[in-house]
Amino acid sequence: MRRKGKRVTACFLTAAMVLTAASGCQGSGKPLEPDLKALETGAGEDGKMLGQETGEGADESEAKAGTAKTEDEDWMKNQKYETGRSLEAEEPKDADILPEDYEGWNRFLEEKEISREFAKGLDQFAYKSGSAVLKGTEGNGNYSPLSLYYTLALAGCGARGETAGQILENLGVEDRKELADQCSKLYQWYVYQSQKEREMMEQYGIEGYRSAIRLGNSLWISGQLAVGEEYQKLAAEKFFASSYGVDFADPETAKRMGAWIAGKTNGVLEPQLTLDPGTVLAILNTLYFYGGWTNPFSPEMTQEDSFTLKDGTSVTVPFLNRTEWEGAFRKGEGYTLSYLSTDNNCRMVFLLPDEGKNVEEFLENPQKLQSALETEEEDWVNAKVIWKVPKFEFASSYQLNDILKAMGMERMFGQTAEFGGISSDPLLVSSVIQESHIGVDEQGVEGAAYTMMAMARGAMIENEETAEMILDRPFLYGIRDDSHGVWLFLGVCQNPAEEGGEAAEMAEALLKKAESDVILTSAPEIYLTDPLSSTMNNFLVMPGDYSWNWKQDQKDGEMVSLVACGSHPLEYKPKQEDMLKIPNYNKQTEVGYVLHCAVMPRTVTVREWDISQQGKQETALPAETVYQDEQTILLKHDKIYELVAEWPQEELEKNGFFGSASYVVMTD
Repeated sequence: MRRKGKRVTACFLTAAMVLTAASGCQGSGKPLEPDLKALETGAGEDGKMLGQETGEGADESEAKAGTAKTEDEDWMKNQKYETGRSLEAEEPKDADILPEDYEGWNRFLEEKEISREFAKGLDQFAYKSGSAVLKGTEGNGNYSPLSLYYTLALAGCGARGETAGQILENLGVEDRKELADQCSKLYQWYVYQSQKEREMMEQYGIEGYRSAIRLGNSLWISGQLAVGEEYQKLAAEKFFASSYGVDFADPETAKRMGAWIAGKTNGVLEPQLTLDPGTVLAILNTLYFYGGWTNPFSPEMTQEDSFTLKDGTSVTVPFLNRTEWEGAFRKGEGYTLSYLSTDNNCRMVFLLPDEGKNVEEFLENPQKLQSALETEEEDWVNAKVIWKVPKFEFASSYQLNDILKAMGMERMFGQTAEFGGISSDPLLVSSVIQESHIGVDEQGVEGAAYTMMAMARGAMIENEETAEMILDRPFLYGIRDDSHGVWLFLGVCQNPAEEGGEAAEMAEALLKKAESDVILTSAPEIYLTDPLSSTMNNFLVMPGDYSWNWKQDQKDGEMVSLVACGSHPLEYKPKQEDMLKIPNYNKQTEVGYVLHCAVMPRTVTVREWDISQQGKQETALPAETVYQDEQTILLKHDKIYELVAEWPQEELEKNGFFGSASYVVMTD
């Protein structure tokens, strides 16, 4: 799915949710309640129900408000605030249900179903934010409304007063307790539905089943910020968000956050984050999606052809081709809509404007986008659909501050922001960013996104018509979870030959600049991360043998060389705590680990010995696997591995160094 060496990785210079001492922050500036009582009632800082106005029943409301304030004051006396406190969230454990127990699975998943009202709110948020984000996109654009929703939900559960009102109104919920409960259900539904599908495929003997929808949440907390214990517990219990106490001035924090994102998105996204040292809180959400086509395209049918760009010029790209004799489509005013189903009960919807129309017309406002994309099952026409889909892959990056303000959530960015449910210290949001990736090939579609908020302080109608989904000009698309009617991704493809739009190009330029500032004078450290683990701990692997060369002076090109020698890998005798502990995931024989490094090597050759061969280097011949421009390597239990990484000399001008290094890992 990802073309080797072509992934755009964004480098963001983020401002922070900055800690401010300005008077007027959070209303009176008094510590506000991060309590479950307020979560249950949806009360704001003034004690009123969110959105409640004066008038009939106002006296009763005022009486309740006074009682709530008294209760909150009593509760605050026992409230605990701790600075930089870490709290590990426990991911949902696998359900103890046999794959063949269909009724048991159905009952279990029904308990995790979200309400119709919540699903409607998700839908409306997708159209409103999707129109705002994608409108005016000159190049390609890929956006995840669900990822942004979860980020705002985590912030909204700690917001109070008008700040909470603005956030919750946009999220389509009335109170924080309902928001947290529904977000928890949807998170768990995706976890357990993926477990069910995976185990069923294993039972049927189908190997390599990749389809999944995975969410991830986390809080990154500065040692300068005192965060309420109840908020952290809520984040852990409802959003399965671990809290990490960090120092945002330490470059390792940005690396850890990038590694967490990479692990949660299966290595699709590996952002190089640059954080403002004044950051005191960062809220992170990730979304990973892979859906294999229900009916994959035949690679033999893939052919190159022309794609007409917006300006009338054309580019040559590979197209996937096939004809569905019982496909589904709808012809609307100025467009044709159709979809391709994936094996995890999702669909990728494509909107192809008629000749003479352009995609911008359907992005003008949320109503037009919703009218075009939202189709009742009885509206689909069952007939022949001729498909011609360009293979495409690109990344997008968005700074969302102005968009969120325009949507009516401006208060959280100002000095009067109220986040008393998070901390007794005044906070405001300074930066909300999202990076995402989308890729389509013969086998399926893969999408990934992360959103970070930084704080400084289908019955078919029989028809003989034919639809031609000849996507050889700009088109819109979306990935929709049919189980809940949730839009996971929305996007526009203007040029499938490009890797990204203007934002992604800017991000790539920033990344190149950041990488050019890293002149390594010795072989770098390598970290291994298990992306399936909830702990996201990095295993550090230091270099042993290496031959290293670098430019000491970038102007005159003076080179310095360094050679280091170590013992043979089979002579490696680590302590128990220095061995890599491979988890037992449903008795898998090998687990994929994401490799992280300051500057990624071109190739990694992995040599493997059984642990019983330790000390027998004269007779032991290793198995050998070469990974080219890949970040995920497969490791097994009870093995000795030598990782030989190479940074080629031809990249000297870009990196300022070249060389090779070996790393030794023993697994438990």
